[in-house]
Amino acid sequence: MFNEENNIKPFLSHLVSLEGDFELIIVDGGSSDHTVEEVQKYIISFNHKILLLVSERGRAIQMNTGAKMAEGDILLFLHVDCALWKDALTIIEKFKYDNNIAGGGFKQAFSNPDLFLKFQSSIGNIRAGLTRVFFGDYGIFLKKKVFQKIGGYDDIPFLEDIEICRKAKRYGRFLQVDRRIVTSPRRYLKKGKVRLAIAFILANLFNDIGWRPGFLWKYIVEM
Repeated sequence: MFNEENNIKPFLSHLVSLEGDFELIIVDGGSSDHTVEEVQKYIISFNHKILLLVSERGRAIQMNTGAKMAEGDILLFLHVDCALWKDALTIIEKFKYDNNIAGGGFKQAFSNPDLFLKFQSSIGNIRAGLTRVFFGDYGIFLKKKVFQKIGGYDDIPFLEDIEICRKAKRYGRFLQVDRRIVTSPRRYLKKGKVRLAIAFILANLFNDIGWRPGFLWKYIVEM
């Protein structure tokens, strides 16, 4: 996370409502606002194991930092503007007993969507169901042993989520769990819905040939 003081409290409150036992590892990328202070206030009352870390800024760097400290058998990488269904964790926990499963993701839905965002999430879910390749806001989960075998997330400007899914599929089945993960449309609202959708399409096309232009990184990643 980075500069999420307005979103971290509702995010943590949502996690408390989830079923199952889990550890929470939060990795801050050097926020300049009060994000860290808000987390520290919450640690005392959080009824699960919680660990707050600070690392260099960068999605891949931050996720790899958190994964190194995880004790569980399954790693779930969750964005601060995403919310899971209540039983999502108990569902994926069962997968640790199946040696044929490497990981997966959920079905995405936007909060308060208009017709464009409903269409966007529907197309995205069909694509993810066919390819078993997920963006980060689909709630990617991996068995820790698979994550370690592939060396974690590649330290690239963006689409590190796509790359790790492609690698993980070599080690077992990658599932699309029949549960929704609700994502904030804030990026679409800020950048422009059609423009951002086109940017994602271009980024995927360029990524397939190994080109990740800086102008797309700024448009997609930066808030």
